[in-house]
Amino acid sequence: MASRPFSTDRHSVEGSLEADRPAAGKTSRYQLQVVGSGIAETVASAGGWLCDRARAGWDVNVLVADHQDARPLTILGATALDLDAEFASIMRTASRGGAVAVSAGLLGADARVRDDVLRLLKRGVTEIIVWGDEWPAELGRRVEPVQRQMSNAARAFKAHALGAAAVRSDSIAPVETLFYLGAESFRPLYSV
Repeated sequence: MASRPFSTDRHSVEGSLEADRPAAGKTSRYQLQVVGSGIAETVASAGGWLCDRARAGWDVNVLVADHQDARPLTILGATALDLDAEFASIMRTASRGGAVAVSAGLLGADARVRDDVLRLLKRGVTEIIVWGDEWPAELGRRVEPVQRQMSNAARAFKAHALGAAAVRSDSIAPVETLFYLGAESFRPLYSV
């Protein structure tokens, strides 16, 4: 369920509280910014979790280089954005709170993504979620995986999204493995 922003004790000319109307320019929904190496990989690795977040009222934005066919992400309730065109803007939004999810493979391969994720971790204002098996060695120790149970609806939507991404899936596992990072539990290798 989405919440509306509110202000205290300010009345409009009509006598109603200004809090009764949405304020322009204020974010009233939780934001999940996802940075993936591709649509198919993102859906296969974290699609159920993305779907559950979208169904819970979060705005889910997925930045990928191959965003020509966004149907798989649309099925999950997410919005596909161009990685190169939107990355700086989305990371600024992420620095104000919410959550960021990123592919471990992309985190290791793209210095721009890695630097911004490390910056967010140092600030400690953002939940960071990573998926994938290719943990970047330069980021130091690996954190413990968390098995996240998908809802039945998320499993069904993920199956349809994988079909739209032309990924064969005989069955969808009921859990997805994610890694939650926090400034207190994560320190890059060679950091001071």
